[in-house]
Amino acid sequence: MLLTIYNQINNFLLTVFSLIKVLLFSNLFQRIKPINQTLDCLILGNGPSLKSLIRNNYEFLKNKDLFCVNYFPLTSLYEELRPKYFITSAPELWRDDLNSNYIDESKKLFETIKNKTNWELSIFIPFEAKKYKTWKKFIEENKAIKINYYNVTYVDGFYWFREIMYKYQLGMPRVQNVLIPAIMIAIRLGYKNIYLWGADHSWLSEIKVDENNNVLVCQKHFYDEESATYQKMRKLNGTRKLHEVLYKFMHTFKSYHYIEEFASKNNINIYNATPNSYIDAFKRIKMS
Repeated sequence: MLLTIYNQINNFLLTVFSLIKVLLFSNLFQRIKPINQTLDCLILGNGPSLKSLIRNNYEFLKNKDLFCVNYFPLTSLYEELRPKYFITSAPELWRDDLNSNYIDESKKLFETIKNKTNWELSIFIPFEAKKYKTWKKFIEENKAIKINYYNVTYVDGFYWFREIMYKYQLGMPRVQNVLIPAIMIAIRLGYKNIYLWGADHSWLSEIKVDENNNVLVCQKHFYDEESATYQKMRKLNGTRKLHEVLYKFMHTFKSYHYIEEFASKNNINIYNATPNSYIDAFKRIKMS
């Protein structure tokens, strides 16, 4: 009984706090319009399994609308596959008030997107990015690219409250990985069958602490699997300690369960076709 009372009080407080955040930080009129989709979609995560999935299952790509994320446009696959959507959620990719390393990475990414893209592409980026000009000047030079903004405000609490926030696009599960908004945006666009490739999320086996108490993570992607090394996990104002790393991962996996709960109650299928993925929220399928 005490646990039940505690959970009710906790959900009430989370709901109130989330509502305050929505009123303060969300654009109340920002909406992604659903489209009457005739195709399924495939979200291309940047995990190390993506390369082999594409190589061994190329036919599966046909008749699918493709989503790509973060640094995917810097690879040769971007021009080969010509994705319909590009999603990012990392503030260091649009903010121009950070150190020069972040700014250089952002410039390289968006300049590459501008130069490579000769097909219709929709970019989805958090609403906060609208007030920063550096990243936008590259994209606005390419008329084939359309910029779309979305609310990234984290909402929690009672399910009925979260469902309302999700449906009216005023918030979403905590965004600790770009795959989270990518799935939510696919749902908002009207896709009923969403497939995931390259969603390995196998970082837990790639964590270690050195003799100087530095927490190191080897974050491998399909484009740097052979060259990836153990590095400190960065955040905007420094590096993360072990509890911060695990806290980030915990919220990532929790968000997927929130998404699956919302999707299943709205007759939306999310299929994780990534072999050996650590995500335990979505239905698994094998490409074979």
